[in-house]
Amino acid sequence: MNDKSEENSRMRNLSVLAANRQTESIVLRLREAVKNAGKQKDVASRAGIPASSLTDYLGGRELKLSVAARLANACGVSLEWLAIGENSVPKLQKEQSEQPRDFSNVSIPHYVGNASAGNGSYAANVDSYAVINIGRDALPPIVLSRLSSLVAVTVRGDSMSPSLYDCDTIFVDTRDCEIITGAVYVLRRDADLLVKRLSWSVTGDLIVSSDNPLYKPEQISAAKARQLFEDGGFPIAIVGRVIWRMGIMGAR
Repeated sequence: MNDKSEENSRMRNLSVLAANRQTESIVLRLREAVKNAGKQKDVASRAGIPASSLTDYLGGRELKLSVAARLANACGVSLEWLAIGENSVPKLQKEQSEQPRDFSNVSIPHYVGNASAGNGSYAANVDSYAVINIGRDALPPIVLSRLSSLVAVTVRGDSMSPSLYDCDTIFVDTRDCEIITGAVYVLRRDADLLVKRLSWSVTGDLIVSSDNPLYKPEQISAAKARQLFEDGGFPIAIVGRVIWRMGIMGAR
């Protein structure tokens, strides 16, 4: 092998080594972000990917930019920090350090999309957020204690009346995905968002019901219900539990 060939080979090896080191750095930052964001299955649910896929990414599987963006959003860190890391800090830490804190108000991410109290509400920008600013004094303790994991969603439809009405704003705890029988949850089905009441049957089946008697309940077999937790709920995922609502009381 001549000198030029040896040099080309050395450069290729250095390029591969640099790429491997960059991948390892991203994996380490992803592990840190997921660890700080809560349970692994909850992160996968918020990102809309199977829990098994997240396990693969944490193990070193190549991470596409689109998936990295969803995981960064689900973990509350910036895509820049996850992809590059150097001279950067997680998004939430950066925002808190650069912006003066207003203790009289709180900001809650608001899904750009609606949760359907019906058969499903299409939300093309389900991973995008606006922000709701609200006075701290107007919120109950259960909301204030969960601010770091809350998102707000607008309700569309009447299937959950009289508990929830069309145009109500509901606050959803994205880290509270364990099903409590009789509680209300926001579900993500592909590009649809649904708000429904979930209950376990004595046989282990999952009952998905509406509060409006005009809508019939649906039943998910125990085997399929387990997939909500064991495989990240793909293509159906639990976004989180509804803990509070804002809206006008009474029928509309």
